[in-house]
Amino acid sequence: MIMAFSVNKANYNEIVLASTHDVQELDVTSLLACQSYIWIGEEYDRESKSSDDVDYRGSTTTLYQPSATSYSASQVHPPSSLPWLGSGQTSTGSINTVSIYDLIIVTDGSVRMFEWTRPQQLVCFRQAGNARVTRLYFNSQGNKCGVADGEGFLSIWQVNQTASNPKPYMSWQCHSKATSDFAFITSSSLVATSGHSNDNRNVCLWDTLISPGNSLIHGFTCHDHGATVLQYAPKQQLLISGGRKGHVCIFDIRQRQLIHTFQAHDSAIKALALDPYEEYFTTGSAEGNIKVWRLTGHGLIHSFKSEHAKQSIFRNIGAGVMQIDIIQGNRIFSCGADGTLKTRVLPNAFNIPNRILDIL
Repeated sequence: MIMAFSVNKANYNEIVLASTHDVQELDVTSLLACQSYIWIGEEYDRESKSSDDVDYRGSTTTLYQPSATSYSASQVHPPSSLPWLGSGQTSTGSINTVSIYDLIIVTDGSVRMFEWTRPQQLVCFRQAGNARVTRLYFNSQGNKCGVADGEGFLSIWQVNQTASNPKPYMSWQCHSKATSDFAFITSSSLVATSGHSNDNRNVCLWDTLISPGNSLIHGFTCHDHGATVLQYAPKQQLLISGGRKGHVCIFDIRQRQLIHTFQAHDSAIKALALDPYEEYFTTGSAEGNIKVWRLTGHGLIHSFKSEHAKQSIFRNIGAGVMQIDIIQGNRIFSCGADGTLKTRVLPNAFNIPNRILDIL
């Protein structure tokens, strides 16, 4: 299955996929230009140079269409692969800086940085043998990267270092059981984390300029059995979190208050993404469903059922939606347990005003 992906923020036509086999970079320029709905299967590899491996479907049908227009090798570029990373890659992350970098995690706990389109490893931030990595991000400036792990720790590195194996300048345990996600806030001196703690403070705010023992600013009691995903809306200064019971919580970090919570899914929320204009956000569940919600009013805009549902009950694989990303133009990318990366463009009807009075 496809465990994770990352879209090049400097060129949305370049995507890197992390599957259970390897890590591959894809140029999907022709595919995105010709179709609003695209499914890229897990078996798409360097030998696949036509659309026979691509399943074109609308949002409401599961019909496979092998007769779709074919593309030559010059149109759909074969992917570059990083097979020496081994099996079990779990996450990728990228940021638009002077150079475009890509962070790659392997299930052995290591974290490695590459430059887009270049196979040589630049830095190894974490060696093999560490705790399972759950999430990683660059900050908006691109000079720091953070790594959360299954033992509840968050570690932050300076990116521009000459050492091949640099040490984090800060590392502390945010949650007693696991840290599932995090977000850099404002200038990156503030960090929000989600996870599972014995005291049920499963979403927390931290000040990284203070020593780890005193850096907790506020802990929100929420999400029984743990928070799984987290997003920060900087324009509105809101935190959005999802939990194992399918609830979404929205926090005002200025007032440090929970302002709204609702049941989004019947199963755990595995993925969460916010659109660049902070008008809507999407959630993905362990059942494989994806839903689109308004950030203001929190109304459901649309639901895409069984987008990434497991295809067999006998396969011991992770369930449901693994990751969602939203880029400009209302284009949504998602990947999951069904072994596909999918993309769709939300129609203009999704951008209707919050109230009908707005257009009168």
